[in-house]
Amino acid sequence: MKAPRTATVVLPTYGVQDAIASVIRDLAVAAYALRARGIELDVLLLDGGGHAETATQVAAELGLPLKSVPGPISGPGEAYLEGFRRVVKAGGADLVVTLDANGRHDPTEIPSLIDHLIQRGSHVVIGSRWTSGSGTPGLSPSRWLLGRMANLTFRWVTGSPRIGDATTSFRVARIEPIRDLNLGGTPLDSYSVHTTFVAKAIAQGYRVGEAPIIYRPSIAGGGGLTVGDIGEFASHLFALRREMQRVRQRRLSPAGRAFHVDHFGAEDDLECLAASKHFFDWVLEEFEPYLHGRVLEVGAGTGTITRRLVERYSDVSVVALEPADNMFASLDAYAALTQRVSARKETLVDYEAQAGNAFDAVLYVNVLEHIAEDEREVRLAAEVLRPGGALLVFGPALERLYSELDHKAGHYRRYSLRHLRLIVEGAGLRVVSLRYFDLLGVLPYLIVYRWLHHGQISGSTMWGYDRLIVPVSRLVQHALPHPPAGKNIILVALKE
Repeated sequence: MKAPRTATVVLPTYGVQDAIASVIRDLAVAAYALRARGIELDVLLLDGGGHAETATQVAAELGLPLKSVPGPISGPGEAYLEGFRRVVKAGGADLVVTLDANGRHDPTEIPSLIDHLIQRGSHVVIGSRWTSGSGTPGLSPSRWLLGRMANLTFRWVTGSPRIGDATTSFRVARIEPIRDLNLGGTPLDSYSVHTTFVAKAIAQGYRVGEAPIIYRPSIAGGGGLTVGDIGEFASHLFALRREMQRVRQRRLSPAGRAFHVDHFGAEDDLECLAASKHFFDWVLEEFEPYLHGRVLEVGAGTGTITRRLVERYSDVSVVALEPADNMFASLDAYAALTQRVSARKETLVDYEAQAGNAFDAVLYVNVLEHIAEDEREVRLAAEVLRPGGALLVFGPALERLYSELDHKAGHYRRYSLRHLRLIVEGAGLRVVSLRYFDLLGVLPYLIVYRWLHHGQISGSTMWGYDRLIVPVSRLVQHALPHPPAGKNIILVALKE
C-alpha cells in the first residue's frame, strides 16, 4: 500500500465551545508528532455555530493548518459526510481522521492509530473502547453497558465478528474507502453514519482493524449512546445487514473480482499457511514422482514451497517466479543462499519470452486461481515444458465455497474438475491425474469462511487443522482416492 504523506481531520463542532481550544491544541501536538513521521496533518472544521473564531486563533498560534466552513444545520451526521465530500474533492489527503470535538477522544492518540494502520496494512483503524488495552473513564456504568450492547448487536446483525466498536467516531481511514462511501437512504444521525461506514467498508472488502484508546470524560457537550439512541440505532441495523449482503455478493461475484499482481493482499494469512507442514508435505508427496531436474515454480510467494523442494529433493533446481513486491524480497533473500534457486520478480508471461531451456516440471501451488487468464497461463506453461515434462497444479476447489478469504487473497475462481480439465487439455497436455483433494476440509471452510464471513486465517485455527484434520483427511483420501468433492483440486498432466 502507498505510504501516507497527508492526513486531514474532519471535525464537526456542535455545542462544544468550552472544549474546542483544548481539542485544537491537542491536534497541534498530534501534527507535530506526525511531522516527525513524514506525515502532514491539517484540519477541516465544520462549524455548527460559535467555534470558528476560537479554533482559527488557537490553530494559527500553534502553526496548525485549519480551514473552517459552516456546518450543516441538520447536525454532525450530515457534517461528517460534507467533510468527506470536501476532502475527496480537494484530492490532497491520503488519510482522513474523525473524532468527537467534545474532548472524549484524545487527539494525541492519532499518531498511534496511524502507526497501527500502516503496520497492519489496514484501510481503516478504529480507536476502540473495547479492545485489549483500552480504557473508558469517560463512561458511566449505564453508558458503558449501552455501548457494549449496541456494538454486540452490530456484530451479530451485520455478521462482523471482529469489530468491537462500530459506533465510535474516532478512526483513521485511507482515502479509498472514504471515496467509495455511499450511504444511500441511511438516516443521517452521527451513529448511523459511523456504523454504516464500518459495515460498508467491510462489505466492500476493505481491511478494518482496531487499536486501543482511552475514552475520556467530556469537556463540553454530550457523547455516548442514550436509551433513545438505541431505538434509532437498532432500527437501521437490519436494513444495513441487507445492504451489506447485497454489496458483498456483488463484490464476490465473478464480475467483482479484479486484483493487482504487484501486491499480495493476504500476506498475514500466508505466514499462517507457511507453518502448515503436514498439509504441504502431503501435497508434495502427491507430486513426488514428477519433481526432479529443472522445476519452474510460478507464484512462489515468500518461498515456502521453494524451500521444501530444495530440502526434499537433492536433484532439483528451481526457477521461482514471483511478481508481488511484498512477497519477492523474502524469496530473493533465500535464493541468494543457494545456487539451486533462481528468483525472478516476474510472471510467466514475462519470463516465457526469455526462457532458453525447457523444464521438467512447472508447478502451481495455490497460484493458478490468482491468474485472470488461466487458459493463456496454462498454454505458456505447456510451451516451457520439455517433452515428457509435467504440469503440476494444486488449488482451491468448488466455486460455491468462494468466500471473503478467497477475495482477500486475490482468487479469481475456485476450480471444478471439468473446468481445469478443459483448459489443460486445450493446451495440448494429457491429463494423468485429476481429482478433488481434502474432503474433510470442505465443511469447516464452508462454515468459517463462507457462512461466518471470516476474512483471515488465525494461527490457532491453522495449527489445529494441520495437526488434527489433515492426518484424518489423508486417511479418508487413501480410502477414497477420488472423492466426490474436496476443499482443493490436484492435477498432473504431461506434455507428449
